[in-house]
Amino acid sequence: MGRPLVVELDDEPDAPAPRPVREPRGRRWWVALLLVVALVLVVAQVVADARERDQNAALALVPGVLVPLAVAPQPAWRLDADTYDVTVVGAQLLEERLLPDGSMLLTSRDGTTGSPGWTASLLAAPDPPLPPAAARYGLDCTDGPALPRRVVCLMHDATAVRTRDGDAAGSSTATSEPATRAEIAVVDTATGTVTDRYPAGSGDTVAAALAVVGGTVVLAAPQPDGTSVWSLDATTGEERWRVHADTGSGGGWLRWGAEVRVVPVGDDAVAVLGGGAELLDAADGATLGSAGVLSTVQGTTPDGRALVVEVEGRTRLVGRDLDVDLDGNPVPVTFDDASAPALTLTTGGGLRAWDVTSGESRWHATAAVSTREAVVLTGRVHVHDGNEVTTLDARTGVVLWDASATELLGEDLRVTGVATDGVRLVVTGIDRLGSRAVVVAVDPADGAPVWRTEVPDAAAVADIEGLLLLWTGDDVAVLR
Repeated sequence: MGRPLVVELDDEPDAPAPRPVREPRGRRWWVALLLVVALVLVVAQVVADARERDQNAALALVPGVLVPLAVAPQPAWRLDADTYDVTVVGAQLLEERLLPDGSMLLTSRDGTTGSPGWTASLLAAPDPPLPPAAARYGLDCTDGPALPRRVVCLMHDATAVRTRDGDAAGSSTATSEPATRAEIAVVDTATGTVTDRYPAGSGDTVAAALAVVGGTVVLAAPQPDGTSVWSLDATTGEERWRVHADTGSGGGWLRWGAEVRVVPVGDDAVAVLGGGAELLDAADGATLGSAGVLSTVQGTTPDGRALVVEVEGRTRLVGRDLDVDLDGNPVPVTFDDASAPALTLTTGGGLRAWDVTSGESRWHATAAVSTREAVVLTGRVHVHDGNEVTTLDARTGVVLWDASATELLGEDLRVTGVATDGVRLVVTGIDRLGSRAVVVAVDPADGAPVWRTEVPDAAAVADIEGLLLLWTGDDVAVLR
């Protein structure tokens, strides 16, 4: 037991009043300090959370980024059986649909839940009906930052017929009938209302491809000796300019859209791709550069300011006031968070990194690193060659970690792609029989596994417009 407590009562009338007990000054100082520290930590966390939200919001706008995948995704819902292509606009998934009767629709879904939204009718079924085995294929929808809440769709009426070649399994030939007319539809993505319609060519000059550049729509119609290109005001449909691009000869499928493309380059230029490629000023159609006819355009640099062109084992970067020639074949970059500014990659005798603006070499990975595509994330370059994923320092080219397809995915699987949701590195794979898909997420810093999804009876899995799509027979499912 403790010492006894003795309390003395003093009843004397003149006894002084007791003084209040004061805490030592040191204790009050420490209490105040603790309160300040706690307040600083709270403010720091609020700032960090806000910064992370801003970073995530910014990353969500970077082309190629997946929707956030904090946990292992599963097949959530399926696309319509007649979906031809998809476009993601904000939180919406837009399905471009070609119905068996030849009519064309654009339908919306919630990109998170798959719940159906509006349906916009773009082109009616032909009258008289299509002949047996014939199908339309001319539907292309796109958006642009200068056209908020709108998507622009090009529809033309060319048809294709696939006929069997003898008795060999899978042997067939596709033939096409030329388009006779084309039309542009502008769709409000909030309501599905078609707000405007404009003609897009007829007769011998029918648009087969489009792009939105600034507030204009640039259209391209293949010709026997090149490509006819013209620009329409996206609001009024008024023609702004029309030129003939020397992209080489057309004909066959090329003449009716399969190989004709229009690609925005920066905010003020557009590339027209056919047998060759020309870079045009989006303001007036003036020629800014040419990639030549013996070249293959792989796309644009991650910042969008230049075309990436493969020419006989070399890489050219062609943009406004930019024409750089590099050793090696171009490496497609599916995502780049700009953590290694002005970086471009080529392969051939190893992986090489270059400065986009000057063409100077930054590093050459002498290790046996080959690649089919790359992701640039938080100062690291992640590449794969189907058999292995390798991560390098984006500044020096030093290999930070690598892992085989077997280690990441499992026995008898090969890597089909690398992607990211801005936080994790997502590796997709398929078994060699094309009957089982695996998707894994790893920490980009060291390759440590985060989650894993395995789907049996899957023929392919790929990242399309920021969504993971899974092909199972004739169905396409969204992994969420």
